[in-house]
Amino acid sequence: MDKKKITIETYNRTAVEMAQKFNQIGTRVSDIEHVLSLVDKKNPKILEIGCGNGRDAAEIIKHTENYLGIDVSSEMIRLAREAVPNARFSVADSEMYEFESSIDVIFAFASLLHTPRETLKIIFDRAYTALNPGGVFFISVKYGPYQEIAKQDEFGERYFYLYTPDDLLAAAGPRYKALSQTITNVREQKWVEIILQK
Repeated sequence: MDKKKITIETYNRTAVEMAQKFNQIGTRVSDIEHVLSLVDKKNPKILEIGCGNGRDAAEIIKHTENYLGIDVSSEMIRLAREAVPNARFSVADSEMYEFESSIDVIFAFASLLHTPRETLKIIFDRAYTALNPGGVFFISVKYGPYQEIAKQDEFGERYFYLYTPDDLLAAAGPRYKALSQTITNVREQKWVEIILQK
């Protein structure tokens, strides 16, 4: 079985337990509000890549009626639909997803960390085409020199990719403008957060 399928199966098998952990971590209210202030548009069109159990969707839909959350895990989407029934969700793999057009904001909270560099470039290209002029793309991934990490924990086996800000900017290419790039330390793990603008 390939590494991607192993990761997806782990999320599907332990979706309820992982959702409990995600909920304990809390919603990214300040990040959501900050990014939405950058587009300053009423009812913006928002895509969330890797929406998981809908933890952040519940906050995002307070700011728009035009939200779509996608996740590769069918079990996570099932939980998201239960938790946030008035939001729109779809089971979809971001690595093959055909983006809708005229998007104002894309959020990828700790989701593209499962995506290798070559595929990440493709996602950035598709996102750029889909974004409106001035649209923004928020990404957070685990920090480190680019490498693949196999993780075995209480949930099972998953595969991650570490990135530096330079790695992300190289994958995004020169068309995007980098509005910010920060490295934060959360629960003994360093994270890269970057905001790109079309």
